[in-house]
Amino acid sequence: MLLGVLKDYGTRFSLNSIAKEMEIGSHVTVKSYLEILENLFVLRKVFPVDVKKGVEAFKRMRKVYLIDPFLFHTFKRQLTKTGIKEEEIPGLVEGIVAEHLIRRFGRIFYYCQKRGIDFYLDNAGIEVKWQRGVDKKDFSAVELRNKILLSKDQFEFFDGELIILPVSIFLLLL
Repeated sequence: MLLGVLKDYGTRFSLNSIAKEMEIGSHVTVKSYLEILENLFVLRKVFPVDVKKGVEAFKRMRKVYLIDPFLFHTFKRQLTKTGIKEEEIPGLVEGIVAEHLIRRFGRIFYYCQKRGIDFYLDNAGIEVKWQRGVDKKDFSAVELRNKILLSKDQFEFFDGELIILPVSIFLLLL
């Protein structure tokens, strides 16, 4: 189960896809395992938002984040015998942001229509792009009141439309 979490870390997945890929008997078993890991404070599940109702859409695909990057390092080393690759760091940063948002606001969602937004809170969207040189085009064209694009080191305002902040500053302000 943890191998499936590491493989799909920070991306949307269905219970059926994990069950098939990891050769687990049923999606119900996968759901049970995820609940156990969440109750053990190992991971957090993030569901998409039903914008009309403002609640989680439990039957749709979900994202999973480990509570601590140390757990990612540990499970990765123990289960795959490899270390973290450079391309996995953006997902780890997204997981750190998710955990901070959950601790601050209690419950968060992700937004997914045509294109997705990493996190959604009360008509505000937060997109994490752990890279140099982000632009306002990196944020999906969606109708949200507040848009925050988190970058590696860039800081920029776009006339009440969007703010680009370094992840470190955003986490400090939480």
